[in-house]
Amino acid sequence: MATIACASIIEQQRLRSSNFVIAQYIDLLCIVITFVTTYPAIQLVLNKSLFQWSTKMLILESLFFANLYQIFYGIEAITILYKHHFMTSDFCNIMQTESNCAPYLKVILGTTGGMIFAQTGLMIERTCATFLASYRKRKSEIIGFSITIIVFFCSSITGKLFIWDDPLDGMVLGCFILPKNSYKRYNTYFTVCTVLPLFNLGISILLKIYNTKLEYSSRFEVSARFQKREVIDSTGTVCFLAFSLFILLFIYSVGVGALRHLLHENIISQEDFNLCVVWLYTIPFIAMLLPLLLIYRIRRTRSNRIEMLIEFTKQKQSQENHISQMKNMWS
Repeated sequence: MATIACASIIEQQRLRSSNFVIAQYIDLLCIVITFVTTYPAIQLVLNKSLFQWSTKMLILESLFFANLYQIFYGIEAITILYKHHFMTSDFCNIMQTESNCAPYLKVILGTTGGMIFAQTGLMIERTCATFLASYRKRKSEIIGFSITIIVFFCSSITGKLFIWDDPLDGMVLGCFILPKNSYKRYNTYFTVCTVLPLFNLGISILLKIYNTKLEYSSRFEVSARFQKREVIDSTGTVCFLAFSLFILLFIYSVGVGALRHLLHENIISQEDFNLCVVWLYTIPFIAMLLPLLLIYRIRRTRSNRIEMLIEFTKQKQSQENHISQMKNMWS
């Protein structure tokens, strides 16, 4: 167990840094946006989308992880700002023990992993929807529920695995800061944060290409075409999410991982590390983008289809033009 100690000069400078404080305010703004946009995102997913229930369950789970992450990270950001504004002259009380921070850190790591695992779960679910001969309501619900449980389990053990044998005898400025004795696991953690989103992105693109080709093979079968349209729209949204989240996760995992390596090799100073790392920590932005991107994608899809139908009903067409218009509407 760590004993209470005064903050080092470096930690004092970090707490006083306007760079560090501005980053916390921006993160809090992301948190507020997440909370405000989650409810309309849920309403759209449940009532206005073409998603099957298996897809809806995993999307709702992603939103749950995003909001839970923002709650716990927001508590730490507010604590940091309180220390900055009211405790700058009391540097023997601003540090926290790693052992006391462990419960918060487990949730932060677990929910971060949960957002990533849920995307992988969506890829598996979309693969099932694409290749299973019959993917009706009952089967899709069983598959979706099973994947949701597995994702939740993986998320719940992520934080525990990260610090399971760490003595947690150090001091940190905030509970979102990783323990110093778990350095060896950083590389594994950041590798997972890069490889899984890249895998998700690759699979989603392949599925989208496959579904588009399959749609045209059944273009004169209205029922089959409509069912495939549902799959394509759902997969397109998942692909859109995967690409957006991959970019931010890549910045986070590669950027922070590289900074930690440079710091460990004494190539950069702790001050330089502290200056840069706050702008590479993109997880609050990822959590914020989940509901925003869902709202954008679902509304855009509905708007495009409505405009196409309105245009279709206003035009008098020949049989050839009618077939061409039908092809465009379903593409």
